[in-house]
Amino acid sequence: MTSAIPSAPLAPVSHGQRVAVAGKFLQLADGTPHFMRGVTYGPFKPNSRGEPFPEDDQLAADLRHITAMGFNTVRLYDPPTAAVLREVEALGLRLIVGIPWSEHVDFLASRALCREIETQVATTCARLGSHSCITAFLVGNEIEKTLVRWMKPRRVRAFIEKLIEIARRHAPQTLISYATYPSTGYLVPRNADFIAVNVYLESAAAFSACLAQWQNLAGNQPLLITEFGLDVASHGPERQAEVMRWQHDCLLSGSCAGGVWFAYTDEWFRGGKEITDWQFGLVDRERKERPACALQRGLPSVLPPPAAAPRISVVVCTHNGAATLSQCLDSLVALRYPDFEILLIDDGSRQHIAEIAKAHPQVSYQFQEHAGLSVARNLGARLATGAIIAYTDDDCIAHPDWLLHLSHAFADETVAAAGGPNIPPPPRNRIERIVAAAPGAPAHVLLNDTEAEHLPGCNLAIRKDALELIGGFKAEFKTAGDDVDICWRLRETGRRLLFVPGAMVWHHRRFTIRAYLTQQFGYGCAEALLMKTHPERFGYLGGARWRGGIYGDQHPADYPVEGSIFHGPLGLGAFQVIYSSSSFRWWEWFTGLLWLALLLLALVCQQLWLALGLLGFAGWSAWQVSARHAAAASIHGPLDRLLLWWLSFLQPVVREWARLRGMLALGARPSRHPLLPDIIPPTRPHKITLSLGTLCFWSETGITRDAWLQEMRKALRAAHIIFREDDGWRWFDIEAWPWSEVSRAFLSVTEFHANGRCLTRVKLLLRIRRSFGWNMLLWLIVTAILMAAGLHMLLVLGLVAVLAIILLLPLGVWFIRREMRRLARSAAASAGLIEMR
Repeated sequence: MTSAIPSAPLAPVSHGQRVAVAGKFLQLADGTPHFMRGVTYGPFKPNSRGEPFPEDDQLAADLRHITAMGFNTVRLYDPPTAAVLREVEALGLRLIVGIPWSEHVDFLASRALCREIETQVATTCARLGSHSCITAFLVGNEIEKTLVRWMKPRRVRAFIEKLIEIARRHAPQTLISYATYPSTGYLVPRNADFIAVNVYLESAAAFSACLAQWQNLAGNQPLLITEFGLDVASHGPERQAEVMRWQHDCLLSGSCAGGVWFAYTDEWFRGGKEITDWQFGLVDRERKERPACALQRGLPSVLPPPAAAPRISVVVCTHNGAATLSQCLDSLVALRYPDFEILLIDDGSRQHIAEIAKAHPQVSYQFQEHAGLSVARNLGARLATGAIIAYTDDDCIAHPDWLLHLSHAFADETVAAAGGPNIPPPPRNRIERIVAAAPGAPAHVLLNDTEAEHLPGCNLAIRKDALELIGGFKAEFKTAGDDVDICWRLRETGRRLLFVPGAMVWHHRRFTIRAYLTQQFGYGCAEALLMKTHPERFGYLGGARWRGGIYGDQHPADYPVEGSIFHGPLGLGAFQVIYSSSSFRWWEWFTGLLWLALLLLALVCQQLWLALGLLGFAGWSAWQVSARHAAAASIHGPLDRLLLWWLSFLQPVVREWARLRGMLALGARPSRHPLLPDIIPPTRPHKITLSLGTLCFWSETGITRDAWLQEMRKALRAAHIIFREDDGWRWFDIEAWPWSEVSRAFLSVTEFHANGRCLTRVKLLLRIRRSFGWNMLLWLIVTAILMAAGLHMLLVLGLVAVLAIILLLPLGVWFIRREMRRLARSAAASAGLIEMR
């Protein structure tokens, strides 16, 4: 076998340190930044010991070559053997370890299979978790899109999150995630340490746009591209090298924590056979290098500054912020950027702010009599010598590359401002952890994946000339609301605001419950001020009317329901997008002043039972809010969840009360004609779906759901049944009599088993229009009123009608189910499928 692999041994490198998450990026335990440069390895045909790796000599040579090319991480699709661990540890490489299991079948249909998968994850993590060379475990990889649609995204996500918790218990020092792909872009586990996604795109523009979308799905977590590559057989080796170059540039400019190239070699063994149709390797089967190998050795790991880096003035405004100011200034002094200054504006503090500033000679200190946040920010703008003014707060810690990422946003002259995420640092105690998870934190608002409507003032960079053009910040905003006002006014000039996911700062949330509630009260007062100036941007009940979608408190993939995901007709879309539904839920009417007003009214009218019902319902509503935030922050303890519920209960009351007081004092009123949002959330389907059972059909010759669907269409037409097919938004394939109050639908999926055999599952669905249920409830209410009124004859007729419906309903469902089973079986027989009973 010929080989171009260097044979000189490399000096062993001690790992010693684990890789940890640091906001949107990765770092070693000592704080050293870690950009993951990875390559996939395997799976291979079993060696002489039955292991899915090459023989030991070839394994050692491959890993030496990978190290020589500059890779620091290898992704495996099977747990490493002793030989793999020995070579990796000697070379100083790190591993991402995939844990294989039955992802190609409906695993949720079998409790025994779920337990087997959970045991496999637990065993693997317990056996390998002590190895510091393992950076991360992936508890799954690319569950097929039609299977996820079949099992329902929320149930699949819940199972993945359970596997992540199991893995974390057995490997607490190792990062844990799940590798998804664009066809299930809505499948984002909320408790993963980082977001892992496999992306194959052949255009730099499309790849960059995809990264921007995934950064928003990742939220405050790092984004890691765990597979990307190009088929040499289709495009040639020179094109592969070209794509590697721009893909790496996109990873850096897109603020990714790293990327994994697919693959090291063309040698690939999957499904019990050698795969020869594709050639994704940096080397061929004989380990001969392709041009991309030489390119890989010279790729940078850090985003370079712009060719003409603008001077940036960092402005920190403080008022009695001594508790966190020193840490803030330490982070600003350590910024990695070629041309910047630091201005500290002391807004009449009574603390030793000047002494803290003296301890940082690089900081220019300026005192002003206490006049509020906006006046202090305007003073900082007047003193600034930079073309860009970057604002942050005294309770923030800037990432070393904060300005570096911000500077690239201003290469476009149409951009007036830019900012990035503000992420709570690791909490020091229980109270900080709960407050950080509570609702109401500063959040950015996006019009699309890159353009913002609002950027929080703790991480906001503005062109100095754009700020001067609109007259700076308005002095009446003394503690909050100034950033919202400035962003709205900047957008009115026609220039854009950009969201830069890599331009992150750590932002301390409030340290005590009292401080948190005081903050929320201040936000309510600021909303009243904003309403006075911008009445058209507020709704009828006083809430801000955003034109974009709010990120931060609400994760865009939190509610994957039917109608919120465009998965393509029959679930076959290659890029399936989740459209964030409205973050408002109807029961949230009872988490603020509305329920309090109703409660007081009930007490005044001496309706004790109604008052108790309202109080209980308000508590339940607050629990729903707190449950979302607890899931996002991985808060599980009963006392912690109880405290989070209490804050979720108080927060809207405190904030709305402050806003109402401000509205009355200022005479602020929302406009009768508020602006309409640019992003209209999708509407929920008008029907609820009930399952009437599942049929299973087997094929030894590879017959799939496509053949069954074709025969089903023929059967429905032959029976003169009107039907419609999935338009890309529905969780059914075919719906019969779609316009009736009660319709019948079929959902199918095919599992691919070894040697070309297939199992097709067909679910029988009963879809009932929501109005039908409401009409039944109304009928019962009318019956109760008739009883109270003593109209016995009408009451008897109403009861007879209700009883008739209740008695006849099961019989009707039985007939519908029997007819649906007959149609499905007939179509399967015509398609050549064999029913499994």
